[in-house]
Amino acid sequence: MNITAQNHDEVSALLTVTLNKSDYKDKVEKQLHNYAKTAQVPGFRKGKVPLSMVRRQYEAPVAFEEINKLVSEALNNYVNENKLRLVGQPVPQPVDNFDHNAEQITVAFEVGYEPAFTVDLSKYEAPLYKVEASEKEIGQSIENMQKRFSTREEQEKLGKDTFAGLSITQIVEEDAEGEHHHHPKFATVSKDQKAAYDLVKKLKKDESLKITKEQLVENEELAKQLGFSKEEVEHLHHNELEVKVTDIYKLNLHELNQELFDKVYGEGKIKSEEELKEKVKSELDEYFQQNADVYFVNKVLEQINEKEEVQLPETFLVKWLVFSNQNITSEEQAKEILEAEKKQIKYQIIEGKLMSDNDIKIDYAEVLAQAEQLVRNQLAIYGIHHLSDEEIQKYAVEMLKDQEQVRQVSSEVAMTKLKDIILEKATKKETKISHDEFLEVIKK
Repeated sequence: MNITAQNHDEVSALLTVTLNKSDYKDKVEKQLHNYAKTAQVPGFRKGKVPLSMVRRQYEAPVAFEEINKLVSEALNNYVNENKLRLVGQPVPQPVDNFDHNAEQITVAFEVGYEPAFTVDLSKYEAPLYKVEASEKEIGQSIENMQKRFSTREEQEKLGKDTFAGLSITQIVEEDAEGEHHHHPKFATVSKDQKAAYDLVKKLKKDESLKITKEQLVENEELAKQLGFSKEEVEHLHHNELEVKVTDIYKLNLHELNQELFDKVYGEGKIKSEEELKEKVKSELDEYFQQNADVYFVNKVLEQINEKEEVQLPETFLVKWLVFSNQNITSEEQAKEILEAEKKQIKYQIIEGKLMSDNDIKIDYAEVLAQAEQLVRNQLAIYGIHHLSDEEIQKYAVEMLKDQEQVRQVSSEVAMTKLKDIILEKATKKETKISHDEFLEVIKK
């Protein structure tokens, strides 16, 4: 077996794999003898089927399978030995008059691969903002904790500090044909949802009013606050809807005391309001800084993508798109798609090169640790901070039974490591900034 390369340019080549019959003959014979021992053919006892009959029926597919294995192995070995980073997958050239009995078989593949280049991260500079939580943000976070453990107090009518539970139901016309079963929408509104609040503010519990589909079409904000997307409004089956007040209540915030501290962080972890504020500030600062770090990394990657020259195997990619996607029926169509995807392909190549050059690797322990952190973050949204490490790990292991989750979490781990490399090696212009100011920066 032999493999040769004919380079088209610096990023594409024709790889030709040449097999001699002797490379796979013994393996085919072994497989055929195994089939002869187990084949069940009418008129013959098991294991007594003539080898000649088995050969006529199975030799061609068995040989084809063995040849495929050897060709794949040869390609993989060549790519690994020459440290090629393929773009797309090898595209086989058509083989005319394939004959598994020939003394020599030749199979050729078009391949495209990443160019040889290096990125000097120290050449790139971006602002690294040091973001600190304000007293207002700390207070708001603590108030949110109090709201999570608040008690509800029923009210007679709506006021500025009350909430209204609503059900929104389509009204079926009397002359409508057929059966109509439309599930009601449910929404909770307060003065913060002005459009919906103004609609029902004069109603008492169990009172209702009617609105029309046209009103929801004209007032997207009202529709959104009542739980309808633009598409859902357009597909409403009936013109009138009933909006009913099912509940009116206000929230009594949980007192800022030891009971609340224990509910949020676990028993005895926080023992005073001062400790609570310090804890909340450290959490907010860490969260804000993570966002600032990501902003810095993204700015560096944007500059690299703009300034680095990365040659793409465009001719190959056109062939690969046509070969791999049955919906692409011409080279012209493939060229249009490639033109639209060039920037993203280049970005992925640069990202992969940075990971390769900086020897970024991941293992299961790191993936599991990231999954555990995702579980903690999700639970924190619901005010759950005190589950044991064993319970967190159980949820994380369950998450990683899904291969798509494994792929996604692995990608996050790799990107976190790349982020750390860029933070370490790229040039930083550090600036202290408030969170409000930072939010204005990222809007630009």
